[in-house]
Amino acid sequence: MHDVRNQLSAMLMFISLLEKVELPGEIHARLSASAEELRTVLTEPDLATATHHDLNAIVGAFSEVLRDIEITQLPEELVPLRVDVVARIVATTDLWSSLTQL
Repeated sequence: MHDVRNQLSAMLMFISLLEKVELPGEIHARLSASAEELRTVLTEPDLATATHHDLNAIVGAFSEVLRDIEITQLPEELVPLRVDVVARIVATTDLWSSLTQL
């Protein structure tokens, strides 16, 4: 679960960076909603027993926001971070699936 928590924290840090970028209002609103969902999950003392969170839906919604942000809207230094975070989303989803099926 520690790995999942680390991945979610990295996603939340990236959202913090994105919130400082000039993006359309609807994208900012969705980023804020994703950040709130991630913060809620991260405050759980034990993710293994926090089954009331649909982690796949939470990271899926964040992934959709990232897909809706055009590369040209991002500062150059955030483009590689976006690629990294997308990879983290996939890894987190896979890891979460394997942990919850045990």
